[in-house]
Amino acid sequence: MTDNRRDVVIVGASGAGLLTGYLLARQGYRVGVYEQQRRYRPPRRTLIVTSSLRRVLPVDFSPAVLHATPWMTVATRRREVTIELQEPDWILERSRLLHLLLEKAQEAGCRVYFGHRFLGLERDRQRILARFQRPRRSDITVEVGRALVGADGVFSQVAAAAGLPRAPHIPIIQAEVSLPPGWDPRRTQVWFFPQDTRYFFWLIPEGEGRGVLGLMTDHGVHPHPPMKRFLERLSLKPHRFQGARVALYHPRLRAWKRLGPVDLFLVGDAAGQVKNTTVGGTVTGFWGAQAVAQALAQGVPFAKAARGLHRELLLHWWVRKALHGFSEAGYDALLRSLTPAVRQFLERRTRDEMAPALWKLVATTPALWALAPHVLRSLVQPTPGPIFPS
Repeated sequence: MTDNRRDVVIVGASGAGLLTGYLLARQGYRVGVYEQQRRYRPPRRTLIVTSSLRRVLPVDFSPAVLHATPWMTVATRRREVTIELQEPDWILERSRLLHLLLEKAQEAGCRVYFGHRFLGLERDRQRILARFQRPRRSDITVEVGRALVGADGVFSQVAAAAGLPRAPHIPIIQAEVSLPPGWDPRRTQVWFFPQDTRYFFWLIPEGEGRGVLGLMTDHGVHPHPPMKRFLERLSLKPHRFQGARVALYHPRLRAWKRLGPVDLFLVGDAAGQVKNTTVGGTVTGFWGAQAVAQALAQGVPFAKAARGLHRELLLHWWVRKALHGFSEAGYDALLRSLTPAVRQFLERRTRDEMAPALWKLVATTPALWALAPHVLRSLVQPTPGPIFPS
């Protein structure tokens, strides 16, 4: 076996890619992760994740934890409701988490190659070869023995090379700020202001006195103008900004394909494994990594290994479609519908484990039926932007 052959080739040292490498290396696979960055410097970004992270991430991630918040307040201009979570959300720093996963993957025996830009795939008789460009050195080809994993984000070159659609994506921006005077650091808040964004604004505490104010907008809409207005509304001064393009799930996306003798998988943002309601993809991306490891190690079809994940993502896709055309009156009605029974449901279940119980809740809670006119108006409105932007 030459050094240019790997059982599993992973393109992209993202969180989902590194976890996939860690899980498969522990199973005895000869794994190589190929990352375009010459020096691994993922940008700082504040993440909020649910306690379901423990279920999908089998390593101690406490070094990446900045804070925990047990309260989630949702608000409009006229109303607000606070959900007291049974298990608090964790506030993580993304670059710390990625460096931790890099260390764990290498300890498990995974080889990580930096400065390797994916160029494409080649067939040589019955072999599948991945081609990489290296700075100031000749290109190399790596034979894929068992599987190729695309973990290379929203602009996945692996998806393009395999003829799979890339996930739709939207921009997010976060401003690092000092918390407003009197703000309880145990509380994360979300605001629905549909005249500024069809998604929402948020304020996530990172600890005593500091946090991030953020928003996401539709594809093609620049987030800076509404961010500037919202900062002025709260009388906050940004210390610095964090930004990213974040993938969205779509039922037409495919995360698996057979390429001759090998399996090709997409994970994380490359597969659109992101909840459309909150644009949270940390837990669901790691869930996708777990599904890939299960499919390979246990020899089960990927569709079976990922069934629970896609059921959850599909639920969030439908909820986002139902909310995407809500007016301010619709969001006021939404907050009025949060009866004690609904709040208890939201307090006991994380945002990553709502399917299929949410449908039963809707069917048995008359207060939620009052949202029907707003939902119907929303569903007939087209979602802006292309379904699968290039």
